[in-house]
Amino acid sequence: MFVRMFCLLSLATTGSLWAAPAQIKVYTEHFPPYQFMHKDKVVGINAELVMSVCQAAKVHCELELLPWKRSLQLTQSQPMSGLISTARNPQREEQFKWVGPLVNSTSYLYKLKHRTDIELTDLHDAARFTIGIQPNDIYESILLRHGFTKGKNLLNVSYKNADMQLFVQGKLDLIIGSPLTLFYQVEPTGFALDDLVETIEFPLGAIGNYMALNKAFPVDLQQRLQEQVDKSRASGEIDNLIRKYHKPANAQ
Repeated sequence: MFVRMFCLLSLATTGSLWAAPAQIKVYTEHFPPYQFMHKDKVVGINAELVMSVCQAAKVHCELELLPWKRSLQLTQSQPMSGLISTARNPQREEQFKWVGPLVNSTSYLYKLKHRTDIELTDLHDAARFTIGIQPNDIYESILLRHGFTKGKNLLNVSYKNADMQLFVQGKLDLIIGSPLTLFYQVEPTGFALDDLVETIEFPLGAIGNYMALNKAFPVDLQQRLQEQVDKSRASGEIDNLIRKYHKPANAQ
């Protein structure tokens, strides 16, 4: 009897030592160069950073690219899930647990070069012109606070960067972009980066890109992931990822 109990105890102990690693589903939207689909695989700066962080933290992570609204809903309903690249602000602070910041870049309002009629001093001044934005995007709430009105000068588009075709056709006056994202926004339209002119900096303040985790996500796993993000930044891995995907103004 003693031998049998010892064997059972040994098996139970061994099982705990060899337990499967934690599994996390990470949802996101198409938003190059941070995350996008390439050859049936989700790639990009933050996509690759998160997968590297998960591997170093000994956590199994799976990335899935979906529309933003669906990704948000799934993250809020599944305890072992996260959402990238998510802007962190006071309104969202208590809705998630956070890991990051990941990678982001200063945002600006851009106009087409030939639009000499557009001269801006601040975001309130920009409300004289039209911008397209996804509903519930972090930019939308800021624009609404600065004098924009839905359906008037703030037009909703169905997905990230869907405003670009309207912009190059002259149906929108301004777009929001950054030095990291602009090449990827412009490339599908056939325009060149030189066709666009930076006007004013978009007032995002300290908002950055994060991994937003479900409120029930285990704290110890959150801390492990955060430690690895910090190590990636200190080691230069994040800078290497930025260099890998950044397309400067003279890119072909």
